[in-house]
Order: sequence, then C-alpha cells, then structure tokens
Amino acid sequence: MTVELSPEFFASAFVGHLAEAGAQDLLEVARSWQPDLILHESTEYGGYLAAECLGIPHGALDIAPMAPYAHPVVTEELNRQRGKLGLAPVSDAWHTFRAFRAGVVPEDFYPTDSRLPSARYYQVPAQSAQGALDPDIAQLSTDRPLVLATLGSNATRLPGGAQTLLETIVETLGELPVTGVVALGADSDPRQWDGARPDNVHLTSFVQQELLLRSSDLFITHAGFNGTREALAAGVPMVAVPLFAEQSHNAGRLQQLGVGTRIDVQDVTRNSLAEAARNVLEDRSYRSRAQGLQRRSHALPDLNRLVEDAAALVA
Repeated sequence: MTVELSPEFFASAFVGHLAEAGAQDLLEVARSWQPDLILHESTEYGGYLAAECLGIPHGALDIAPMAPYAHPVVTEELNRQRGKLGLAPVSDAWHTFRAFRAGVVPEDFYPTDSRLPSARYYQVPAQSAQGALDPDIAQLSTDRPLVLATLGSNATRLPGGAQTLLETIVETLGELPVTGVVALGADSDPRQWDGARPDNVHLTSFVQQELLLRSSDLFITHAGFNGTREALAAGVPMVAVPLFAEQSHNAGRLQQLGVGTRIDVQDVTRNSLAEAARNVLEDRSYRSRAQGLQRRSHALPDLNRLVEDAAALVA
C-alpha cells in the first residue's frame, strides 16, 4: 500500500536523528575549513544547523518541494535541535529556507503558501551521460500512443518488492491500444520475467528515461521528484502510483495541477489503472497543462546561474 510521509516521521528522522548527527560532523569539518557558505539539500537539516552555529550564510537546493517543512511538529523539532547547539528558537516555519531556496521546477508547482520571496528557480540541464536511446525502443511501433512506466530504482529493494504492481502495469498496458515500455528495475533481467509478455509491451531493466519521455504520451510513475521533474520538463502527463516518502504529496500536487491523476497502490487494479490511463490519454487538457509547465520550465535560467546567485549571499 502507499505509505504516506507523516510530519511526525519527517521531523523525527530528518530534522531530528539525521540532522543532529550531520550537524556535528559538519561543524567538525567547517571549523577548520571555514567555508563562506553552506548550501544543503532541502531535507538535510545538518547543514542548516551548522551554518547557524557558525554564523555564515546558508541556502537549500530543494529536492523535495512537497515535504512537510512548515508543519508545527517540524518547527518544534527544529527548535529542539537548535537548543542543543545553544541557538535561540525560531518562530518562522520557513526559517531554514528564508535566506535562499533553489527550486528546479517552475514556481507554479509549489502551493501558494510555500512560495517564498527568497526562492529562485532553475532548469536542470539534460543529462548527457545517458547515451543514445536503446535501438530496440527506438524501433517500436509509432501507430499508437507511447506509454512509459517505471517505479524507480528503489522499488525492487522494498520489502516484498514491486513485482505484483509491475505485473498489473504490464497486463494493463497489454490490454490498451498503446505501445508500452516498462522498466522493471536495474536489478531485474527481463529475460527472467515470469509475468505476462504482451506483444505491445517492451520490457527492459533500464531505460534512458529523460530521452524517452521526450517522445512519450503518458508516464506511469511512482511520483518520485526527479522523475516528476523530468516529465514536467518534457510536457508529459502522468498517472502517479506513489509508494513511499513524499511521493504521495507529489502525486496529489500533480492531480491538483491537472497534469496527472493519482492511484494509491492498494487501489490499483487492471480496471482502475486502465481507466486512469485512458482518461489522461484521451482528455487533451492533461497534455495541454503539462506542456504549459514545460514552457515555463524552459523559461527558467540554467542551473549554472545558481553559482552566481549563491555567491550573492556571501557578498
């Protein structure tokens, strides 16, 4: 079933346990290294705490826009950690990001109440390390919509794996008038796949996702942020099946924006998944709104601009 990220867990694990250990390690290094700035990932609070202790500028690269940063229980844990380091409490729930937050999706993706004056937004350059597209995928039929499905690199490592869900996805695509590409996971050899093998579905262990999204009509995804960002940059609507972490929040936001629809794992059947896929493919408004976000993504400055903007904090 879909595991929701609760504010209590986020506070305890990320703002508490991980941040406390990370801050101590960073302080040990930073006192001798004496950096001018600490730029940390948005869910990594150790960098923020270390910078506050040292009295130096700090900012965040936002890799999880929908995490519950502003929840009161998160602020409470943040102040508990600040107290351990001799720092005064803060009342601003967005204090961690107030000086500088670097987003890698358009501002539209953020709910209104989490859009900060300090935020800057950038487009991530296309990855050149992926290489050329798999020739077998390049030669697939072009007379039907292309649907890419993947549950990410971590799905197969979950307790119980994602075998049943992948089987449902493969079987569903086999029943639809589409050409499907299903990435089973880097550790899964498609030659050893013992599930259905429909003629219109290509099975692979790995796919050059960013490249293939450019020519896809639909993305069936677990709604991890990186894949979500890549699909939005390609203007591709989604059917989101969140598994864990903040994926459920991402999926909910996609639905709010009208660029996708959400089905929780426990609600996935061949019928429900087929209905969702048909709806997104046939209702062109999903594609139009996704392409609107794509245009706004392309209007953002390149990620290299982040260096200049971060340097301004020091100046």
